[in-house]
Amino acid sequence: MAKIIEAIDPHAAWATMSVTTLVRIFTYGLIVGVVTSMLYIGLDRFVFEPILCRESAALARCESKDEFAAGTAIVLGSILGLFFLVRERVYRPILAILVVMIALWGIFGLLNSLHVLLAAAVAALLFALSYVLFAWLVQPTSLVISLVGIIVVAAISRLAIG
Repeated sequence: MAKIIEAIDPHAAWATMSVTTLVRIFTYGLIVGVVTSMLYIGLDRFVFEPILCRESAALARCESKDEFAAGTAIVLGSILGLFFLVRERVYRPILAILVVMIALWGIFGLLNSLHVLLAAAVAALLFALSYVLFAWLVQPTSLVISLVGIIVVAAISRLAIG
């Protein structure tokens, strides 16, 4: 007896994400954004400032404490985000997380001038939108289409952040 195989349109991969999945990814992005913001504040005030700004001769090191704290917070927050995206069974979760890290790398430098709660809220919203956008952009079955899409969007975001 012959077996019938149904062909699936490879360009319809974006249609596989349901609205509930997108809402959960948005929620996970909010959580990661809040956790990353709190990690940034905690690392900046309680780890890098006492270590790097201890001596008066260490002004050059003390000026870069914000970048160290932001980079460490984004990396640690991205580990949490990776667990969330794997739990949600997002296609190519590591690629999505790496591009979110690249796209939002300097965001805390821009948010430094805002009040702490407002900066955390803006960061959480940016992380949530980035998670949804990049989780959606890595969905096509063609790796080339995914890479082109995420490179273009990440380059635009890097230009916007500066």
